[in-house]
Amino acid sequence: MARPTITDVAKLAGVSPSSVSMYLNKRPGIGLETQLRIADAIEKVGYVPRANGGRKQAQGFVGILVEKLPKLLTGDMFYADVSSGIQKEAEGLGFSIAVSVIDKPSEVLPRLVAEESIKGLLALGGGDITDQLLQRISDSGMPLVTVDNQSALQPLNSVVVDNYRGAYAAARYLIELGHRRIAVIQGPRKYKSLTERFHGYLNAMIDSGLGIDWELVQRPLSSGLPNKGYREMKALLALETPPTAVFAVSDRTAIGAVPAIIEAGLAVPRDISIVGFDDMPPDVYSAPALTTVTSERLAMGHIAMQRLRQLISNPRHTPTQIVMPCQLVLRESSAPLS
Repeated sequence: MARPTITDVAKLAGVSPSSVSMYLNKRPGIGLETQLRIADAIEKVGYVPRANGGRKQAQGFVGILVEKLPKLLTGDMFYADVSSGIQKEAEGLGFSIAVSVIDKPSEVLPRLVAEESIKGLLALGGGDITDQLLQRISDSGMPLVTVDNQSALQPLNSVVVDNYRGAYAAARYLIELGHRRIAVIQGPRKYKSLTERFHGYLNAMIDSGLGIDWELVQRPLSSGLPNKGYREMKALLALETPPTAVFAVSDRTAIGAVPAIIEAGLAVPRDISIVGFDDMPPDVYSAPALTTVTSERLAMGHIAMQRLRQLISNPRHTPTQIVMPCQLVLRESSAPLS
């Protein structure tokens, strides 16, 4: 069979061959959404970029492995910033980036790894990037750094956010404001970062002496955008005694919860305070500005790429987990219990 070409990739992605060439050579002018479409097409047609093709690169290619979510890089500020940090650091080190998309849990090595077309891999996020897949990649000998993910099966090089402490601080803040009925809206359990945030909430409630009221622990009822958090908040408001404050494990969940509160004739934060996690800029959503937990996302990408570069040079480095600190950002969505 003929080797897949740039033209094949362009046709499947719905872009011009010149756009694919620009993407492969890391030239400016290609939006993140288009980059993700091209990356998905590259994976599907089996096109393998060559390190010595197009613009000559001093170091070759490294890969970014991402879960197939429509808004992963384009609509999620966290991953957009982390990937931007990775790309900037990679360019400074002389590497080009090739993206591989996982569209469901897989027992097959990503093509970029199986065909040894990259020198190292950054696994960005969790979900369908399972512990089993990470183990297969590691066992293949490919230098690997996980970002916003870690493995329960073996020690791996990873760069993660201190999700537990960030969530603990958010819940303690609500307690200090005088709230006692503090609910939590959980996220899908397949995301370790969201589970760690849930555990931070639980332990803050226990350490404060309030304990856990399990009717205030709201499981996820919706997925994706734009309704994440809305149905969950409706369920909490339907309780005989609704909460006076809510900790949502992501900003998108918190933002989705606000319309449900308003529809009930209530106001944020007059009637219900709400705190999120991830620090989406206030100008991308409606008022009130969200109290949230922030982290150094660009730095996270830079550090992950630096660590991968070290592993490429010396694969025998002892696996290390780098934990990025968090900080509570106080805005308009939280207030003392009235």
